[in-house]
Amino acid sequence: MTGRRPWPNAAKEVRDQAAEAAMRGIRLLTPLVEGMALDRTETLRRQAQALHELQRIAWLLSNVGAPIRPEDLG
Repeated sequence: MTGRRPWPNAAKEVRDQAAEAAMRGIRLLTPLVEGMALDRTETLRRQAQALHELQRIAWLLSNVGAPIRPEDLG
């Protein structure tokens, strides 16, 4: 099996930013999925912030060549 190829510097930075955004989204959604009792406003806030993180991940990856159309980013 061949080893992993190194990422170019710019793509490595984007990869790291996307990973951080993914972790923020996971932290936001975990209490909702685990059934934690939150009021409606907190639930909506967490959902909106998680959506923002997902959009950020898609935007970051599209900037380094992922085949995502800009109009699909909302």
